Amino acid sequence: MKSKNTLPFLLLLLLGQQALGQTAADDGASLVSSSVSQLEQQYAEAFFGHPELYSGPEYFNYARPYFKRTGHQFFLSTELQNGSVYYNGHHFTGQKLLYDVVRDQVVLEHATSPLTLSLINHNVRYFFVGNHHFTRLVADSLTTGLPGTGYYEVLVDSTVQLLAKRSKRMQEKVDQGHVNAEFISTDRLFIRKAGVYYGVRKKSSVTRLFTDHSRQVQQYIQDNKLRFKKEGREADIVQLTRYYNTLLPQ
Repeated sequence: MKSKNTLPFLLLLLLGQQALGQTAADDGASLVSSSVSQLEQQYAEAFFGHPELYSGPEYFNYARPYFKRTGHQFFLSTELQNGSVYYNGHHFTGQKLLYDVVRDQVVLEHATSPLTLSLINHNVRYFFVGNHHFTRLVADSLTTGLPGTGYYEVLVDSTVQLLAKRSKRMQEKVDQGHVNAEFISTDRLFIRKAGVYYGVRKKSSVTRLFTDHSRQVQQYIQDNKLRFKKEGREADIVQLTRYYNTLLPQ
């Protein structure tokens, strides 16, 4: 494989050869400009295997050896999803990704090999899996109420944010001499208001944060028949948070 420094050298060599073959200064300048554009494009295509992107260790599917598996360790699906990632200071689109929710790791398909890689967490700023946007938050003195460092799905991104921490744990079970694995999901919701993160689980924990517009919020809940029952609770909280943001100064 060519080193990172080889291709720029070839660019200069080719440019020099084409520039020397010109007899007219104007024509030569035009050709050199065209050559630069073409060669820059060729360089970008040849450098598709970005070292800034493919810099993590190989990902090992630790669930595969189990005799039986109930569920899986990934967000949504075991199939690689279309996505993008901001990694090592660069935004990479058109990637195939998985999100290992058990280990809180972004898994990337290598473009030129059958390997999958684990991206290094502290180098990831955010990523998209399908239409789902995840951002990496660091728990420190500036993130009051945040339970820990990790990836959080951004459900509402406005003056008041709504985020979800997607988590799973793997539990081993022995059945007739075989070791099986079961993956159990836990989702936690957080509202970020005035720089503070608040865990929300039910209607009262949400409306308590929206008391400055209590009358409008209660009327909206009634008009839209928001029930905050288990099955539709997240969708109801998303809807109410979006509405609450429309009541705030923009």
